[in-house]
Amino acid sequence: MAEENDTKEHVIPNAIGGRKKVKGFICESCNNTSGSNWESALAKQLNPLSLFFGISRESGKTPSQLFETSGGDRLKLNSDGSMDIEKPLYSEIPLDSGEGGQIQIKARSISEAKKMLKGVKRKYPQLNLNEFLDSAKSESFYCSDMLKFNLSFGGHEAGRSIVKSALALAVSSGIPAEICGAATNYLRKEDGEACFGYFYESDLIKNRPEGTPFHCVSIKGCSKTRQVIGYVEYFGVQRIVLCLSDSYEGRDLSNTYAINPITGEELSLTVVLDFSKEDIREAYDYKKIPKGSVEAAFEKIIPAGIERSIERERDRVLDAAVKYAFKNCGAKEGEMLMPEHINKLTSLMMEKLEPFILHQFTHSRKKK
Repeated sequence: MAEENDTKEHVIPNAIGGRKKVKGFICESCNNTSGSNWESALAKQLNPLSLFFGISRESGKTPSQLFETSGGDRLKLNSDGSMDIEKPLYSEIPLDSGEGGQIQIKARSISEAKKMLKGVKRKYPQLNLNEFLDSAKSESFYCSDMLKFNLSFGGHEAGRSIVKSALALAVSSGIPAEICGAATNYLRKEDGEACFGYFYESDLIKNRPEGTPFHCVSIKGCSKTRQVIGYVEYFGVQRIVLCLSDSYEGRDLSNTYAINPITGEELSLTVVLDFSKEDIREAYDYKKIPKGSVEAAFEKIIPAGIERSIERERDRVLDAAVKYAFKNCGAKEGEMLMPEHINKLTSLMMEKLEPFILHQFTHSRKKK
């Protein structure tokens, strides 16, 4: 591989919060292909979790995604934790007298509402748009139903992203890519045999941080078994074992890279990878997933996601309330706040904070 064609590559994809980069194992052309195909497939599968936990990315934002609620509505969840209606809503409600009626508009922003009002003006030229705009106001409301998260893991595109992550760590640890024949064969050949399987039979991480939805990639080169074994775990719930090579002749070594995708903080984890070839084959054949084990993994990290969602929404609402209050309290920028300004600030902030406070109060009562 020519030096000028060598690129830095994330061990864990940036799309799900990875930071660490390595060089020397993938060329620019392959990097571009894998980034657009493999990693996008993995990121799409894990996007609900990326949104739920509010991960931090080096570049870009987690894409918004539509979810159905338990009540049958569809809401869009955004990277900052806020939610939008799926599309703007327009309705006309006739009065009982039969003369005239009401026009109701629900939009995701004031600018979107203005565009809709222009359409109303074309339909009803006699209407005064200024009166509509004067009475228009932005209101927050919270959905009382639960969002439905439909998660599915698997597939060769996402699988190749996982294998590539393990191979990247192996190469950065001193194991040449050409030695990892099982991995390179799967990555280079469309019909190459998959070299990974799901594993929930036991916890391979001996110092698992409770309630942290971390990412982890670990590898072990063993001269005795002649294997290069890998382990990849995303969000504490997607757990995969891999065999990158079964003809390893190098020295014994191991390496682990783990990160909290919410904060970007690296974690020091101890991963025990003691597998026979039979263990690996059974993982490939989906025989290492005891009943209820996947659900148990989710149960350990869901509370952290809920807590994180509340914190993000609290911070978002508080920031918006402060900006709204200062903008509308009557004080000019740079001038001293008078008692009447302070009183109005308090009132305006509570106007914006009230929906969040009431929602949390209602939610806490339901839990009791």
